This record gives sequence, structure tokens and C-alpha cells, in this order.
Amino acid sequence: MPDHDVRMRGFRERTDLESALEVLRSCVGPLEEESVPLLQAMGRTLARDIISTRDVPSFDKSAMDGYALRAAETFGASPTDSIPFRLMGEIFPGDAGDLEGRPGELGAPEAEPGEVGALEVGPGEAVRIMTGGALPGGADAVLMAEYATDDGHVVLAHAPVVPGRNVARAGEDIRKGEKVLERGRVLRPQDLGVLASIGMMEPKVTRRPVVGIISTGSELVEPESPLVGRRGRVVNSNRYLLEGLVTQTGGEALWLGIIPDDREALHTALEAFHGDILLTTGATSVGKEDYLPGLLAELGELLVHGVNIRPASPLAFGRLGKALVVLLPGNPVATMVGFDVFVRPALQLQLGQREERWNRRVRGRLRRKLASALNRTDFARVRLVGNGEVEPLRSGGAGVLTSVTRADGFVIVPRDVEGFEAGTEVEVYLY
Repeated sequence: MPDHDVRMRGFRERTDLESALEVLRSCVGPLEEESVPLLQAMGRTLARDIISTRDVPSFDKSAMDGYALRAAETFGASPTDSIPFRLMGEIFPGDAGDLEGRPGELGAPEAEPGEVGALEVGPGEAVRIMTGGALPGGADAVLMAEYATDDGHVVLAHAPVVPGRNVARAGEDIRKGEKVLERGRVLRPQDLGVLASIGMMEPKVTRRPVVGIISTGSELVEPESPLVGRRGRVVNSNRYLLEGLVTQTGGEALWLGIIPDDREALHTALEAFHGDILLTTGATSVGKEDYLPGLLAELGELLVHGVNIRPASPLAFGRLGKALVVLLPGNPVATMVGFDVFVRPALQLQLGQREERWNRRVRGRLRRKLASALNRTDFARVRLVGNGEVEPLRSGGAGVLTSVTRADGFVIVPRDVEGFEAGTEVEVYLY
């Protein structure tokens, strides 16, 4: 590990990517859990496995509009040789039916299938049933309405049906005691529906990490500042980039302001932080005013300074009390790469998720050569141009933020590879 007092002398060495990630993983763990109302659980991470306490559905029900009957009694039915059944009543969703039921006269809706008094289908009998209606006792199938006719008293079956056809059995979707969702899952809309169906209205989720964001640099101004456009002034785009990335990953972004290149001001800002992760941009390299690595070593612990990647090689990280501190380079593209490579996995670990830095990938062939240098992991921006071709972008450096908006993703060039020739099949990690 390089020492932290190297301003203007350059890095003595840089940590390789995988070694740096191992250090990161060793100092980050899951946060505590909390209960949230189901309607607020979208996008949250489950802190526990979800085990169902009920069957879904909780009763046998019809999957079609038709007639509930005994399947064996329909065998041999055809349009020219229909089989008649006595029509005993109707069942709508929410009805149970009773023995006195007749067409349009269902009673005792409180009766449940299988209970005394619930409507039963005997030999030669059928009940008209709507989709979602509780299957009456004695019936083992539903004949679709398209294959039957009735006159209000007798129903004619024009086709056979096999046992179990058009019936959703109790527990067919979810069985009591079944694990339906795993710990670490980021909840989606369909997951909320599943949780509602089993009565889990306040799931346990991992607390959102509080992520402080500081932009450093005396040259920085906010977009609405009257100083925008003046010589030497730079709009602070990193704030908006990082707040979006933090929110997208499941954290709670906390903007802490722009801090000038002043050692005491930076000292005060670091010392005052109370959260889970602190992100800073700028002042992390080896220039005269790059105070942050030294301050982190003084106030906490500097674990890594300088990583063998491009862009974002001056990146550093360490601990400040219980908080993880990641010092990101000031150039916007380097900020984004540093976030993707180090901050995103740290957030995923704090949320109790599986570490998946780049899970959306496509393959394609390079349209032209992609140059790199040995002993350095490159994250090269590329765009997809159709016909399975991948075009490396000539970006002009890590400060050209539009190169990311023009890119569809990036290609990772390993440290032991000196680029890829045109026509090489590569994996593109999509933004």
C-alpha cells in the first residue's frame, strides 16, 4: 500500500483491482433490519427469507367460466352425443353455495367448501361456476362454458373433460411453509403482490445506507450560481451524478455541500460526518492541495490509495469510525467508474444483497481495435452500433462526461491484456 504523504511525488505503487476489492469487502457488512409497510417496500431489500403461513389459493377454485361436475361422467360426450346433467345452482367469486341452492338462489355465503351445508355435486349433477368461484364438494373438474349449453334446469356437455381440468387447486401457487422470497432480494412490484397474497403486510427489510456526498474544489459552483461561465469556474455535476447513482442502488443520498481546497475545512467536514458511507470527489490524488488521503489516515484509517485501473486510478478508501469513506477522483467519468467498481458493491453488501457489479451484459464484436496498456485494468466506454458490433468511443479523457451518455456501456480490459484487435468478441457491461 502506498503511504499517504506522496503529494507531487507520484504514487509509489497502486493496488491491483481484485486486491483492493478484497480489502473493501473485509470492512463492509449488512446493516440492521427494519419493518416497513408493504406499500413502502418497493425497491427495498429483504432482510429475511419469506416463509408463507398459508396456502395460495386457500381453496380449490375454478380457473374458467363453466360447469363444475364429476369429470368421469363426461367421458364420451360429443356435439352429436351430449350428456345431460341436472343444474343445481350457480357459484360466483366469493360465494360458497349450500344444499338448497338453485339457479340464482345461492345462500349461506359464509359456508366454506368442505363445511357442512356447502353445496355438493352428486352423480349426474352440475353447478354453473364463474372464474374464481370456490369449487363445490363432489366436483373435480370444470367444463368450459364453450362446450356446454343449459336451459336453466339441465346442462348438456358437448365434450369430455379430465379430472382437475380448469381447476386451480389449493396451494397450487404457494404452499404453507414454502419459502417464497429469499433474503437479499430487491423487491419488485410482483413481489409486493406475492407478499400481499400471504398476508405479509410489514416485511423486514435492510435499512437504507445513509450516504454523505461532498464535492471538493475551490473552482466548483452549483449550476444556478451567477459565477457559472466565469473563467476558472466549473459546474459541480458530480453531485447530481452521485445522488442519482446512490438512489438507484438503494441508498439514501445526503448532500453535504461543496468544500474548498482548504485543509481545515475538509478536516471539519470529515470529522462531523455521521452516516454509513461518505463519498468525496476531488482532492484524492498527489497534488499540493489533495489533502483528503492524509486527513483520512489522520482521523481514521486509510486502507487503499491508488488503484491500478483507468479511469479512477487515484481513488482511495478507508474507515472513519464505523463509516466507509471512498475518496473518488474529481473527473466525472472517473467518479462514475469509481462508484461502479467500489461504491456499488459496498452498498450491496450493506444492504445484504449479492454482489453483482454488472449483471446486464451483451456480447459483440469490436468494430475497431481497442488499445490498452499492460498491468492496468481498463474500463473502456463503448456503444452498440447494430449487427452485433461494438464501437470503442474516442472520449478525450475522464473529464468528458458526455462520453458516458453516448456510451451504452463499457468493456473491461484485464491488466494482463494489451487491448483487443478489431473483430474480437467482447462482453459489454451495460449502463
